[in-house]
Amino acid sequence: MSPLKRRQFTQLAAASLTSTIVADLSSKVLAQKSEPSQEVIYGVNLLSASKEQNRENQTPSVEVSVADLATGKVLSKASVPVLSVDNLSSRPKTPRAFFLPDYDRITKLIVLADGTIVISTVSSTRNGYFNYLISIGGITSTVESITSAKFTAQTVLDFEKFNQTVDSLLSLPKNQLLSLVGTEGITPFAFRTLDLTTGKILSSDDLGLPQLPPTHRFANLCQDPKGNIFATEIGSEGVPVLVSMNLQDKAIATGKVKIQRLTPLNFEGRPLVNDVKDLAFSSSGQLYALAADNRVKNNALFTVDVKTGKMGLVSELAVEKFAFSPKA
Repeated sequence: MSPLKRRQFTQLAAASLTSTIVADLSSKVLAQKSEPSQEVIYGVNLLSASKEQNRENQTPSVEVSVADLATGKVLSKASVPVLSVDNLSSRPKTPRAFFLPDYDRITKLIVLADGTIVISTVSSTRNGYFNYLISIGGITSTVESITSAKFTAQTVLDFEKFNQTVDSLLSLPKNQLLSLVGTEGITPFAFRTLDLTTGKILSSDDLGLPQLPPTHRFANLCQDPKGNIFATEIGSEGVPVLVSMNLQDKAIATGKVKIQRLTPLNFEGRPLVNDVKDLAFSSSGQLYALAADNRVKNNALFTVDVKTGKMGLVSELAVEKFAFSPKA
C-alpha cells in the first residue's frame, strides 16, 4: 500500500471510530432521557358528594392516585370511601345566619416517614366547619393499588374558635403535625401544633412558633430534606412570596422562630397573579409547585427555584394536592 493510500485508510478508520463513539454516547444520552423518572407522586381529588354523607361526623370521599413525576402519567388510583371518625366528640353547634350550600375541600396531602398518607379536609355546613384527617396506612409499594390499605379518620378537635380551619400541614417528630390554621379558610392565619394520635390542637407552644401578620394569607407548608420549612405568603401586593423558616433558628429577643421572605414566585418572567395550589419537595431536594395552567385548563406541576422564585413547567397533573412518596 502506498504512503498516500495508507494515510487515507488511517484517516477513514479514525473517522469511523469517532463516529461509532459519538453514536454510542448519543444513544446512551437518549436512553437516559427516555427512561421514566424514579420519583413518583401521590395526588388526591374530591369525588362527588354522597347523599348519605353526614358532614358533621364523616369525611368526604376522595380519590388517591400515583403518578410518574416526569410525565404526570397515572400509574394507579383508588377511591377512599366516606369514613366515620374514630374520635367522635360532641361539640357545640353554631348555626350560621348566612352560609353557602354545604361543601367539602381538601387542604393538604402529606406522606409520613413510615409511608402513611394523611389527607386533611374541611367540610362546611350550616352548623359550622368540620375538619378531618384521613389516614391511609399499610401501603408497601407506591405503585400498587391502595384498595388493600387501611383507612382511618379523625376529626380535628380543640380549636380556639368554632370557625377555624386547618388549611395546611406538615409532619413533625413525636407523631405531631405543624398546621396552618385559618379563619373560615381566610385570614387571619396562625401556626398550631396538632397531635396526630388524638386529633387535638395542642394549647401549648413548645416550638416557639411565630405570630403571623393578621392580614396576610399563608398556605402550602412543605419541608426540604434538611428540615427547612417553606410556605407561600400573600400580603398587600397580592403576589405570592416564598417564605422559609427553621424551627431551630429563633430570634434572641423573642425566642420565636424567625421567618425569612425569600422571593416572589414567577413564571415566564412575570409574577404570579394567584397563589399556587400546593408545594412539595422531592427526595433530591427539588421544590415543586402545583398551579393552574390556563393553556390546558387544568392543574400542572412546576419546578421552583428557591433563590429566584422562577417556575418551570414539568407536566400536566390533574389533582388538587400532591406529595412525594418517601425515599426508599
